[in-house]
Amino acid sequence: MDFSAASDAGLVRSHNEDSFALVPLSDGALLAVADGVGGSRAGEVASEIATETFVALLSSPATGGEPDSARLREALEAANERILEQGQSSEHQGMGTTMTCAWVAHQRLAYAHVGDSRLYLYREGLLSRITQDHSVAEELVRRGSLPPEQAVHHPQRHVLTRYLGLHPLDCDEGTEDLREGDVLLLCTDGLTDALSEREIEQELAAGFDGVALRLVEAANRAGGPDNTTVAAVRIEAPDAGGTSR
Repeated sequence: MDFSAASDAGLVRSHNEDSFALVPLSDGALLAVADGVGGSRAGEVASEIATETFVALLSSPATGGEPDSARLREALEAANERILEQGQSSEHQGMGTTMTCAWVAHQRLAYAHVGDSRLYLYREGLLSRITQDHSVAEELVRRGSLPPEQAVHHPQRHVLTRYLGLHPLDCDEGTEDLREGDVLLLCTDGLTDALSEREIEQELAAGFDGVALRLVEAANRAGGPDNTTVAAVRIEAPDAGGTSR
């Protein structure tokens, strides 16, 4: 497998409240992105708790075999409990974070997701979104009350209906079969606010090497309105080697 990851505060925000994890395994990889909410750097704390808990629970030598979305959900549940516990302090009260995570092995994907960070699949030149945003605007789209094209600029597109830091946790999970040459892309909303899915697709079409940094730089050229984080993996044939970039 080949890997690519990058994160940047952007051109408007004073600090970066995003966090990411990219952990190669003996037979695959773990990836995650998190986008903190809560202000006063509390969001930064929440996103770091989320990715640190994810890595601590899943990157042990025992992690192997077929990717399991239930284990990813359990990691999100553990992160949620830690965030709720630390959020009781006045300094971090009300903090939370999105979390989108993936486990890839044996040309198989398992994922778990809460919030409006996203997981995409790029296959044979076409980009498709696997996850659904947990936001007021996306909920209106799902109900048929808002056309999808209007959700992009809707004033409530960033009002989250689900995230880590709420009780009880309500996350999505699933599995997908993968093919040689597939690219999985995880990103925070700083990327999708700045670039259209067509523009993201074009960057992926230009080649995988350095794609995460190219996408972050493209988001900044488009104004860099938010923190932007990208983590990606390219699937190779079984037993093929891989490198990190």
